[in-house]
Amino acid sequence: MDLAEIKHLIEDGQIEYIKLGTPDIDGVFRGKRVDARFFLDSVEDGFAQSDVIFGWDIAENVLPNLHISNWERGFTDFVMKPDLSTFALVPWEQNVASCICDMWNEQGEQIIVSPRHVLKNIIERARQMGYAAMAASELEVRYFREDQASLRDKNFGTHLVPLNPGTNCYVISHATTDEPLIGHIARMMRDYGVDIEGYTREHGPGMYEMNMRYTDILTAGDRTMLFKNGVKEISHQLGYLATFMAKWNDQEDGSSGHTHVSLWDLNKERNVFWEQEAEGHMSQTMRHFVAGVLAKMPELMAIYAPTINSYKRYVAGSWAPTNTTWGMDNRTCSIRVINTHKRAIRIENRVPGCDANFYLVFAATLASGLYGIEHQLELPPRLDGNAYQSGKLDQALKRGDIKTLARNLSEAADLLEGSEMAREYFGSYFVDHFVTTRRWEVSEFEKAVTDWERRRYFELI
Repeated sequence: MDLAEIKHLIEDGQIEYIKLGTPDIDGVFRGKRVDARFFLDSVEDGFAQSDVIFGWDIAENVLPNLHISNWERGFTDFVMKPDLSTFALVPWEQNVASCICDMWNEQGEQIIVSPRHVLKNIIERARQMGYAAMAASELEVRYFREDQASLRDKNFGTHLVPLNPGTNCYVISHATTDEPLIGHIARMMRDYGVDIEGYTREHGPGMYEMNMRYTDILTAGDRTMLFKNGVKEISHQLGYLATFMAKWNDQEDGSSGHTHVSLWDLNKERNVFWEQEAEGHMSQTMRHFVAGVLAKMPELMAIYAPTINSYKRYVAGSWAPTNTTWGMDNRTCSIRVINTHKRAIRIENRVPGCDANFYLVFAATLASGLYGIEHQLELPPRLDGNAYQSGKLDQALKRGDIKTLARNLSEAADLLEGSEMAREYFGSYFVDHFVTTRRWEVSEFEKAVTDWERRRYFELI
């Protein structure tokens, strides 16, 4: 919407409050609600927001050693400047709208650790190379017949009641049973401007996947954050709980966050990944792009898998990839090439879990692909068959064509810190900030005593 449309809706009484916010480092939509008339008064100058949103962890513990936000600085204000292209009515709330903001300091400088800013920088680099990126995400979500109080009463345990029992993957009748919640979410998202192409019952109790329609890559990041936030809000309203944890239960499959990306010309008229006569219809540009994504995947793993829990998802035979493989329509590989049509040709990055910050996931996928184009990296042979175990896989690992991915956050953070590519594309300031937050996450986990430890050692040790 433009400002005139917004002003009309406010004066007509259709909007009373506006949710203003931005993604934090973990991708959580954080900000405040403001009165609609105050919004009109202040929209040009922006809205104050404590810098602590980039200075604490997901549990809101302040990190001791961040430059941008700390006790010594006194937690100054940043300025949230609304991006009116994201302004939308919230259909599950009465007379409420939302708007995503970009972040600035009071001296008029952009906040360079802001995930949305990071993605916008990579988009500009692509534009200068003559490309526009299109993208979409598809997230697997777990739903429970719980609320915030019962979740704590049950100590976040494995005896939470799922939305429905059993796996029942793709079973239409079981999905119909859940329509009062899942169908309502899909319709609300559609009315919110987050286009859902479809959704399906997935392989796990209370598990559903929703597929968002492709759009420009910045809007795809916006929509993914708004989707995650909206799913939680709607579920709470109806007495349910949703989680985007990568692996909520070690006895069940993890929840993926597959991302689809393609490159187009600047007019978005031609998908430059397509070449009619080429093998697999893959243009040389696409081959370089895929080679870059694969080559830099180990270094960017901390972005694709940003939490301790993320790494519990990567189990052989679990549909989550464990190495840098690619294949044609092969769901055991990290990169699945989909080449059914000249407009639909794209890559599916199957590495991220649904717990990731998708502004950064899209930024990492696009940046590494551009790196491959700029450096004309050669694409290793594709893998046909099982990417978890095969003779071809073993041979490729020995040759170095395929690399294994980090199996824990500490290792992944070390690789990101040492990545020259990440520092070139994202900036050293962001890399150092992000690595610090991931090492903090590791240190917090290392202090924890888990249920697994109690079950294993309490009686017999």
